[in-house]
Amino acid sequence: MPSFSDLGLAPYLLQALEELNFTAPTPVQEQVVPLALAGQDVAGQAPTGSGKTAAYGLSILQQLDIKTDAVQVIVLVPARELALQVRDALKKLGKYLPNLRVVAFYGGHAFRDETVALKQPPHVVVATPGRLLDHFERRTIVPNQLKVLILDEADKLLELGFQDELVEIVKRLPRRRQTLLFSATMSDKVLALIRANLTRPRVVSAGEEEGGNLPENLTLLGHVGPIEKKPAALLHLLQKPETGRALIFCNTRERCVELARFLVGRGVAAEVLHGKMPQPERDKALMKLRNGSSQVLVATDVAARGLDVTALDTVVQYESPDKADAFQHRAGRTARAGAVGTAHILTTPKEQEHVQKWPVAETIQWKAMHAPALPPAAPKAPRPTSATLHVSAGRRDKVSAHDLVGTFVAHGGLEREAVGHIEVFDHYSYVAVPREQATDVAQRVTGAKIKGRKIRVSLVE
Repeated sequence: MPSFSDLGLAPYLLQALEELNFTAPTPVQEQVVPLALAGQDVAGQAPTGSGKTAAYGLSILQQLDIKTDAVQVIVLVPARELALQVRDALKKLGKYLPNLRVVAFYGGHAFRDETVALKQPPHVVVATPGRLLDHFERRTIVPNQLKVLILDEADKLLELGFQDELVEIVKRLPRRRQTLLFSATMSDKVLALIRANLTRPRVVSAGEEEGGNLPENLTLLGHVGPIEKKPAALLHLLQKPETGRALIFCNTRERCVELARFLVGRGVAAEVLHGKMPQPERDKALMKLRNGSSQVLVATDVAARGLDVTALDTVVQYESPDKADAFQHRAGRTARAGAVGTAHILTTPKEQEHVQKWPVAETIQWKAMHAPALPPAAPKAPRPTSATLHVSAGRRDKVSAHDLVGTFVAHGGLEREAVGHIEVFDHYSYVAVPREQATDVAQRVTGAKIKGRKIRVSLVE
């Protein structure tokens, strides 16, 4: 089995990989990294969870000239969640690149904040097409020193109607550049995009979606019954200890809100995620799932791509998607990076008939829907042991996770081990703490100073 050192990577990248416990390259990394380092254009077919972000991330980080203050790499992604995920992944991989600057730009985020971030040009820009084009038109980004363009999840970029934006963006880029494209499927539209934008590309395949290429450690379970039994069947699944942390998919935001309200009424700590939510509300919902303050996230397909929640045990497709690729992307949110996971789908007999036509769904183990009588609307499932606190300081205040741990230990009366998952955003941070101490800790830490600034701390409801 090859190692990362066999791929020609620099020592500073190998050190970061070791800290991240990346022991051996995935097939897509093994194929892409040497080609990309050699300057080749690459068209990669890479399904969910294949490790493509690290495949192109390692390649571009090694090619950066950190001493040059210019945008050298642009990564185009279809959704803001994916933009944030890719930005964070590149920062972790480039931890030992001194003064590396990676930014994420996307719609729904204050433009003035992005303009401030451009005062010292970033080396890598991860962006959604519309927002990047806005920067080009305002000349806040001038890509005249661009080395590499990456089109990530190209099929989704086209599906969401970004064709015109992609054409306009490419027009403004240097012709002498490297282009890397990744897509879960190779439709005619994606092939046309490759022909128009890549020069003599090397084609890499890490598994075809149509062939049912899902993570090896994923168990697919199908439950068939009348539509009126779905709520009780879902509640039954969520109350099983092995279900753990779960992501539930619905087809509309209205159904997400309705289903989350039903679950909360039965004592399940559930949050909602859909495309119409403001970014801070999205951040909060994802944070509560990641740090264990909630058990369940009920989401539309906005969460199917680009959402990476570590230790996600279970996915439930409460409503069947229309297409096979949506089924795969939903199911592939669990059992990532070698972990074990289970994906359930709840269907009526008619929905089952539709799903069974997809090769990707051929390994589903079907059984009758088990739906015990619904309990009255009263807490039954145990509440999570963690709660989330909001802190009124973030990256722009030079605050780090290390600073927050020290403050919560010194002022909040917590043992260091009791401070849970921390995420730091530009203007605020989230900290997980034991639920029974959360209110007291918030009161104790409010008014404490970090980097000379008083902070406010409040419980995230």
